[in-house]
Amino acid sequence: MQLSNSKRLSLWLLPPDPLRTTLSSVQSDIISNHPPAKCRCLPRFIPHVTIVGGVPISECCTVEEVMRCNNNHSYSNSNINNNTVDSVDEDAAHIVLRRLQSAFRSHGGITCNFNRERGVFAVQNDRTGMVQWNQSCLSIIERGASFMNAIQVADTALFSTMGATFTCSNSEGQLLPAIERHFKPPLFEPHYSFAYGNDAHRIPDMVECPPSFTGVEMVLMWTHPSSLEGVTEWREIGRFTLV
Repeated sequence: MQLSNSKRLSLWLLPPDPLRTTLSSVQSDIISNHPPAKCRCLPRFIPHVTIVGGVPISECCTVEEVMRCNNNHSYSNSNINNNTVDSVDEDAAHIVLRRLQSAFRSHGGITCNFNRERGVFAVQNDRTGMVQWNQSCLSIIERGASFMNAIQVADTALFSTMGATFTCSNSEGQLLPAIERHFKPPLFEPHYSFAYGNDAHRIPDMVECPPSFTGVEMVLMWTHPSSLEGVTEWREIGRFTLV
């Protein structure tokens, strides 16, 4: 039995309230101000900033680790020998959640500042020329020390037990530091998405960058299928605080 290569995890930082409620309201306005035919393509999601996204569960955990935890912990009531592949993936996800909780225990808040010169914009896919569905209404987050350190902590917690090393290249083929792989193409920048879709003209004129904030709550999510239509199937695995 092997863990899934297609089921993917994402670690999100949640804005604090009342900002989170305000951003949810902005998302609702963007969705409601479009014709019904397009509204069906605009899914709702929790306002968040992705710290690490789209990581296959098979790159974070092993079946052997799940077996060890099942023998020594009570979080799972089933025996792995009788588990389905789906339930083993779920057990592995909760192991990863506990690992992240430990890594971020007493970490303190993570600060997000936004590039106000770039404002709010849509990104075109370099390959297709179409608007990238998950980068279609966003603001860039500056690579401050607090934010970049959080990515490094998450990266270490996710992959350290696997003994894996990663590299990546940008659109020009230049080799980048391993942590850069967490900034997804075609933008290759950390960002906040107000909404998802394929229409660059759906960004209201009045939408501005979010105010700077310091987040103190994270949520680990299943984010598969990785498509506009798949967003409604994304599920929360668990949450934890940083203070």
